[in-house]
Amino acid sequence: MWAWTAFGETDRGLVRHTNQDTFLVDNRHRLWAVADGMGGHAGGDVASRLVRDSLAELAPTLAAHASDINVDDTTRATALLETMAQQAQTSVLTHAEHHPALRGMGTTLVLAHLLPQPTPRLLVLNIGDSRAYLVRAGTIRQLTRDHTLIEEHVRSGRLTPEQAARHPNRHVLTRAMGLASHLESDLFLVDLFNGDLLLLCSDGLTKMLTDEHILQTVRPHQQNPARVTRTLIEATLDAGGIDNVTVVACTITEIPDEANID
Repeated sequence: MWAWTAFGETDRGLVRHTNQDTFLVDNRHRLWAVADGMGGHAGGDVASRLVRDSLAELAPTLAAHASDINVDDTTRATALLETMAQQAQTSVLTHAEHHPALRGMGTTLVLAHLLPQPTPRLLVLNIGDSRAYLVRAGTIRQLTRDHTLIEEHVRSGRLTPEQAARHPNRHVLTRAMGLASHLESDLFLVDLFNGDLLLLCSDGLTKMLTDEHILQTVRPHQQNPARVTRTLIEATLDAGGIDNVTVVACTITEIPDEANID
C-alpha cells in the first residue's frame, strides 16, 4: 500500500504588487497543480485562478471513471488529464469573451496525478515553464520541459545550457493556456519509489534558485512537504524574490503490509 501527502504555498515575492500564481492540492483525488498567470498580459491572476478552479471542480471525474474495466488506468487517466486541461483552457477563453478587457490573458500549468496501484506511477502534464521535479536518493531531476523560446534554441543546438541560463529572453513562452483554442501540452509518465518527493513550482522559484540549490534546501526536510514548501519559499525570498513564487510538495511513502511482517 502507498500513502501520499502534499502541501502547497504561494508568496507574492518582494517586487511584484500582485500574486498571479495559484495552486491546487487535492490529496483525495491525488491531483496537484501550479498555475502562473502571465505577467505581461491583462488578467494573469484571473486566468490562473480560473484554471485552478476548473481543475478542482473536475477532479472527482478521476474517481468517477475508475470503474471502466475495459481501459487500463494509465490510458484512462491520461485522457482525463488532457480533457481536464482542455476544459480549463475553455473556461479561460469563455471568460475572456465576456470580459473584453481580459482578452489575451493566459497562464502556465503544471499538473500531476498519482496512480497508486499496483505500483505508484505519476502522470505529469505541463504547458509553459512551470516545472515538476522529482527528488530521489539525493538527486533532483526535472520531469517537465520548458516551453520557452530559449529552450527551443537549446534543443536545436543554437544555444548552450549555460548561455540559455543567462539569456535576457529566457522566460519568453512559446506555449500558454488561454491564447489559442487548441491546447498543446506535454505529458510525462514516471514510476515512483518509496521516499520520492515531487515538487511542482512556478518560475518564481527557478529564476532565483538552481536545481542544486533546490536539492540542498529540501534534503533535510524531504519527508515533510509543509517544511519543504516553506524553506524553498524562504530561500527564494532570501535570494531576492523578484517574482511570485509557488511550490507544491508531495511525499510518496510505502506502507508495509502488516500481514507480511513477522
